[in-house]
Amino acid sequence: MPAPIEISCLTSLWLKSQRKLHQVTPQSALFDFNVGYIGTAVLAVVFLSLGALVLHGSGTELKASGIGFSHQLVSMYATTIGEWSRYLIAVVAFFCIFGSTITVIDGYARAIAEAQSLLWGNEEGCNRQWHNSWMVVLSVSAMGIILFFSSALMPLLDFAMIMAFMTTPVFALLNYQLVSNADLPVSLQWSKPMKVLSIVGLSYLFGFLALFVWWKWMMS
Repeated sequence: MPAPIEISCLTSLWLKSQRKLHQVTPQSALFDFNVGYIGTAVLAVVFLSLGALVLHGSGTELKASGIGFSHQLVSMYATTIGEWSRYLIAVVAFFCIFGSTITVIDGYARAIAEAQSLLWGNEEGCNRQWHNSWMVVLSVSAMGIILFFSSALMPLLDFAMIMAFMTTPVFALLNYQLVSNADLPVSLQWSKPMKVLSIVGLSYLFGFLALFVWWKWMMS
């Protein structure tokens, strides 16, 4: 699924956890990252194309409730691909959302537990008990948000979109500073072209943020 940029932190934590079970090499870590990164980029283009080619300009008003929106999404696929695909798309959509839910709950709980360990001076890293506790807290909190926004899906999506636009450049800058200041072996340090590409990417993200703020609040 298209993912926020802070998922780089979660990927690092998952690799750190994998090291307890088997050896993780720079090559295997890079392969793992590239699979997720390229897959996310491709799916992002697919979702954007779906909205632009099928939904945009059709005059269809998106449903405000989660159930209504889900039914509308499946119907949109069925209308475009064929009625035979309705149940297939419904099953795929369920497992896609279900997998994303598991990923987010585990990843964010792991990140909070890791931060808690660092703040408390625990050099061993993420504590399993803290991890499980935060998974419960996040699950209950998420369920509360879902119940609260059960009939207001669009405001929830709008809020999530705004938060993503506002925080993405900050997380990207933190990633840049981390790689720049980390004491890495020469073989793992980035090249000058990659550094230039990173600066160009940061400029794009902050420029897009400025454009979004101007369009969202200053134009109205």
